[in-house]
Amino acid sequence: MPLTRYAPTPSGYLHAGNLLNFEITRQLAEDVGADIALRIDDADASRYRREFVEDIFDRLRQAGLDWTIGPTSAEDFEANWSQRRKTAYYREHLDVLRDSALVLYACTCSRKDIADVPVGGCPGGCRSGAHRLEPEVSALRVAVDPDTTIEIAGQPIPLGRALGDFVVWRRDDLPAYQLVSVIEDRDLGTTHIVRGEDLLDSSAAQIFLARALGAENVLRAHYVHHELVLDADGRKLSKSQQAPL
Repeated sequence: MPLTRYAPTPSGYLHAGNLLNFEITRQLAEDVGADIALRIDDADASRYRREFVEDIFDRLRQAGLDWTIGPTSAEDFEANWSQRRKTAYYREHLDVLRDSALVLYACTCSRKDIADVPVGGCPGGCRSGAHRLEPEVSALRVAVDPDTTIEIAGQPIPLGRALGDFVVWRRDDLPAYQLVSVIEDRDLGTTHIVRGEDLLDSSAAQIFLARALGAENVLRAHYVHHELVLDADGRKLSKSQQAPL
């Protein structure tokens, strides 16, 4: 049975761009006869607020957007569906990645340091530094060859040059979005994935991880990346701008 999902992040109030994504997801589900799951991505506990989860349910219901899999309320979500309760489960998958053909390494460089460095490593030489993964000291990265390209719906995405060695486990001892999303889509059995075009690189990163995590459905999924809703200045809407519906 085909399955797609709404996958909002409760890091702010929803905005028009989120609603566009939900509407496209619903239309795709109708077109292919797919069920819809509600997957609230709250693994980033540092940004979680209960009122943002309540806003998700309010906005979905106001828009008449239904789903058949997932939580039915903020209370049900926190009791039974929260990713914040699954950190140990995600951590187990680090051993799965280490046993795969992928190369992982602990990196002590800051995000600012990485931002100014060409792809293919980090300024501290952490790929060969033999650092340990240690909370508040290092993050865990997966090595990506600079020439790595991932094809999505016929479009080549230069993952190696776009993201380089991306993080799978964060310095604050939480799982990174790319790791969590692959595991959750694998466990759900997601077959159709709808995202904004700004997340093409993320889709490529998740496809890169998918085989190592046994997520063949993520490799084979049908991907739709839609245009973004922009503000009056031509910038994409974001939760950090508190751009509500």
